[in-house]
Amino acid sequence: MKQLFVFLLVIITLSCDDGNVDIPQFDFSNDTVNDCGELVLFKINENETLIIELNEDNTDNAFFTQVRDNDSFPLTESGVQTIIYRTFDAQPTAGYFCQNIPPTSPNIINEWNGSGTLKVTTIMTEDDEDTIEEDSNDSLDTDGDTFPNFKDWDDDNDGILTKDEGATDDTDGDGILNYLDSDDDGDGVPTIEESITNDNDSDGIPDYLDPDTTQSDLRALSDNQYQEIYDTTFIIDLLKLTNANGNTIQFDVFDYGATVKKVTKSGN
Repeated sequence: MKQLFVFLLVIITLSCDDGNVDIPQFDFSNDTVNDCGELVLFKINENETLIIELNEDNTDNAFFTQVRDNDSFPLTESGVQTIIYRTFDAQPTAGYFCQNIPPTSPNIINEWNGSGTLKVTTIMTEDDEDTIEEDSNDSLDTDGDTFPNFKDWDDDNDGILTKDEGATDDTDGDGILNYLDSDDDGDGVPTIEESITNDNDSDGIPDYLDPDTTQSDLRALSDNQYQEIYDTTFIIDLLKLTNANGNTIQFDVFDYGATVKKVTKSGN
């Protein structure tokens, strides 16, 4: 509400000016923050854009893969770290911002240069994305492979990915769900030693789920994979934007938005 009040005051102030001001809509409610270069952040709302340039190394998304706790980046109207609001005669694409020399179109209609303090917070979580709800604070490691279940894509080390074993299936009815059971059919032969495609007795049940077939078909295990997920939020304190006529837009706190980056990790 405070931001809205400040913005309304700005609109009233601009409306009382010389009557020749292109008052911006300034609607960037979409939380997705786009990025490119070293380091350009941008948001697009039809013909409006809000661009941040930082003096940071963005090689291999290094900026987004660091845990941050409200890190501060000063933004000035002129300098190596800036924020710019622009309106165009047509909607720009991401390619407009990701070139060393910006294209000649669309044409810039109005530009506001800004200042403020960018606050960046990044939280990192780990997840094997196996569709099973698992607590990242739980150190349970069912198969003892040094990867806790929440970041182990094959929790029972049977050569079948957890996401492919079902969250509720218990083939042999032993009270251990298949994705945690190294012998899914309870026939005494480990699942990893039975075929997941063959059906030796032709009863429509693959060998690894059929207690009546025990033919060996040892499979090799693949390296475990999981995701490091970096959720970054951007807040700008005391944002002030000024155009060539000296008109200003001000926010005590402006929520610029958020972005999520994923990094695949592997190991055996």
